[in-house]
Amino acid sequence: MNLYERDYSKLTKEEELAWQNIKNEEIVSDFGNMQIRKNLFHQYPKAARHFSSYFPNHYLDIVELRETESLITKLNEFFELLNSDKVNEQQILKFINHKHGYFLVYSILKQYFRFGHHGAYLFPEFQLGNSYKVDYLIVGLSSGGWEFVFVELESPTGKITRQNGEIGEVFQKGLRQIEDWDVWLDANYQSLKETFNKHKHIEKALPDEFINMDKSRLHFVVVAGRRDDFKEKTYRIRRKKLDSEKTLILHYDNIIDSARNIIGSSTY
Repeated sequence: MNLYERDYSKLTKEEELAWQNIKNEEIVSDFGNMQIRKNLFHQYPKAARHFSSYFPNHYLDIVELRETESLITKLNEFFELLNSDKVNEQQILKFINHKHGYFLVYSILKQYFRFGHHGAYLFPEFQLGNSYKVDYLIVGLSSGGWEFVFVELESPTGKITRQNGEIGEVFQKGLRQIEDWDVWLDANYQSLKETFNKHKHIEKALPDEFINMDKSRLHFVVVAGRRDDFKEKTYRIRRKKLDSEKTLILHYDNIIDSARNIIGSSTY
């Protein structure tokens, strides 16, 4: 599933010309065979920013974070959905995918991880072979290379936690899903290169991190419940799972907070 309606793996002649004109403006001076350039990336045509990335149809455009009015409207609508009666994970997924509320998901990257500021991508409904479907895969690049966040969204209501703060049935369901993903990845990670090759820029080579598994680069997130569901023991469990299993458990108010913080930001 692509993020966008148009295909950003191709540019129109007008887009190519506009892009080239701006690249020419980046040249400050020439010293023999060396050029001194300034960075005008934010002024590139939107399509060119996507096209020049590793995965054009999954690229998270940092310029879109400046569209504050639109993002705030979507955030408020999402908050209303969370507070509505009988809201469930299917309604949440439908909202994010149909309303292009993807910033709600990738805001997790900036709030809780230290990569993605050199490039970030989002893959909705990411297939792990024929066995599993990940709600969202976030891929981020930093100076340390590429890392991956597998995200499972569960219901904001139901048996989230027990009275003593232990993890309840809703979270347990999501954590079992992640355990299944982890087992699958151990056995089949290299097969994912076929999927990534289908989506990458035709002229770019697939980095090694997408081919050979490094478990230190894999992270997992389960989102369920609301802030009031979390108790002192729940937060202790969250810290322990993050340290020992690289699995982060969040409630949907964490998503509201991280999404609010990313609006107007200059990086992921």
